[in-house]
Amino acid sequence: MYVEVIFYSGQRKELPASGYRPDAVFQGNQDYWGITFLDLPVERFDVATPAMIKFTFQDSHYQEVVPGQFFTILEGARQVGEGKIISIEEK
Repeated sequence: MYVEVIFYSGQRKELPASGYRPDAVFQGNQDYWGITFLDLPVERFDVATPAMIKFTFQDSHYQEVVPGQFFTILEGARQVGEGKIISIEEK
């Protein structure tokens, strides 16, 4: 999935990189879903960055999300950022 993400300053000591595996909660759902950042060229906190993610554990989640949907990025219970789905690649 192509997404746009923002990581909040003050929530992490360092910017994440490709391979980062946080949890996400997608708008309209309260469940934590594992995501993996395949491409994450983030250079600064608090700035929107395009990225590419996949669901880490459940391919069925792709059927439950849509372009334009917002999500929060979590490390445990701490929200470290947010994002929005831009597009979903066909499998």
